Amino acid sequence: MQKIAKYIILALIPVLFACSDYNKVLKSKNPQVKYKKAMELYGKKDYLRAVGLYDQLRDLYKNSDSMETIYYYSAMSYYQLKDYQYASMFFKDYTDNFDKSHRFIECSYMSLYCDFLAIGSYELDQSETKNVMEALQTFTNYYPNSEYTQRCNDHLDVLRAKLQQKEYDHVQQYFKMGEFKAAVTSAKIAVKLYPDIKQREELEYLTVKAQYIYALNSIERKRKERFEEVLVNFEDYKYNNDKNSAHYNEALDYKIKAEKEIKLLKELL
Repeated sequence: MQKIAKYIILALIPVLFACSDYNKVLKSKNPQVKYKKAMELYGKKDYLRAVGLYDQLRDLYKNSDSMETIYYYSAMSYYQLKDYQYASMFFKDYTDNFDKSHRFIECSYMSLYCDFLAIGSYELDQSETKNVMEALQTFTNYYPNSEYTQRCNDHLDVLRAKLQQKEYDHVQQYFKMGEFKAAVTSAKIAVKLYPDIKQREELEYLTVKAQYIYALNSIERKRKERFEEVLVNFEDYKYNNDKNSAHYNEALDYKIKAEKEIKLLKELL
């Protein structure tokens, strides 16, 4: 047991000395010592301790030529630590302060990339998504031939897919809740906003199905008008989808049922 304890202590000695050395550098009043240590730690991928020194160096090197490098590695350290909001802020500060730098385009992109990474899964609030998409599009317009343009286009595709999934989920949610009128409206909006949405055929089918159920459960004086809307929605569905489409037969069935309901209602008048 004593031998094991001895080995543990021996193993910890380098760590303790390393921590002690780092603390000395933190407390040092020599900016060059801090700068050298920060770059050394960054090179060793010890980003957490590196960023602690960069935070100090930003105050110590104000108005210095080294400030550009310090800002850049501060931002990169936060990025490597996956603190994307802070990283984005530092990349943005970099572009604001060093607009003539050879790293300007890189940092402009990295700021946007961090904003992209900070966006959560599609189930979460996506209010910031459109702002990020607009910024990514602006970047590609300004720098169409940059090495980052294709990456921005890829990010845009991912974000657009998130928004599309969000719209699709809204339709499904309304339908499950029995809010059939809202489901129809939401489905039409989703298709109008995103013509390339992968669930387009299903959404167009749902405008037929949900409208039929909505009409069926309506008060008598509203039924005819609402069943007629089923026929309109079916024509829209048929215009965009052929007989081999996944829900064609089901949509046609609702159309036929709606026609029968309209005929019965006319006979009652």
